[in-house]
Amino acid sequence: MSSAPGWPGYRAEPSCDPGRSRVFPAPVPAELRALGNDVRAADWPVRLAFRSSRTALLDTLCRWQTLRALAYVHLLAARTGDERLPADLRVVPDPEAAADPGLPELLARLEKAAAGLPADLLDPVVCDSGGLLADNRFAASVLAAGLTADSRPADADEAVSRAVVLTGYWYEVPGLRGALALAWSANLFVRSWLGWSRQFVYGDPAGGIGITSDPRPPRPSASALPEWAAPLLDRIGQGDGAGR
Repeated sequence: MSSAPGWPGYRAEPSCDPGRSRVFPAPVPAELRALGNDVRAADWPVRLAFRSSRTALLDTLCRWQTLRALAYVHLLAARTGDERLPADLRVVPDPEAAADPGLPELLARLEKAAAGLPADLLDPVVCDSGGLLADNRFAASVLAAGLTADSRPADADEAVSRAVVLTGYWYEVPGLRGALALAWSANLFVRSWLGWSRQFVYGDPAGGIGITSDPRPPRPSASALPEWAAPLLDRIGQGDGAGR
């Protein structure tokens, strides 16, 4: 098992899935682990509205949450980053914050951290989103339950509203599915990373994180994902041999 150069927070080894690696996290420092629950929380909408402005807002929230979770993975893997990154990660995506004039700069910093990850870490996130986008009658329920639980709703009514709304958007606005799937998958990767790092030191050779099945679900086509995912796909396409 080899360490990825310049990435002391994880190690990787080849998977039985050709050309891919299994990821094994190092122990996570307490101050980084403390961010793990907060960084998965987003204030998802509690009312359905199919106006273009509302679907565009949800796409923005999905982009923000995906990049936020991946930027956190950057800190977990590299143990360093832009000095503003911890503060950026604490800003919770919500409809009001999405209108902040400073949001484009914040998203640019998150995207730089996310797209700077080794391909070994981005690929399972994108592939897991592809597994959700495949023909799966339970996909909407899985996505709604995961994102709602991660959002840490204030009460049962809010939890139900968010789950219903996310399910409704999945079925009624197919063009949002790629964005929703990426937000779900990025959160899942964070949850898996923290779970494995708590149970094992550099992982159990029998398993890995970020891999929900082996072989991994096929990577979705670029057309199935939102335009803002292009830098992530480019990074995977470039590869760098990290951990391979």
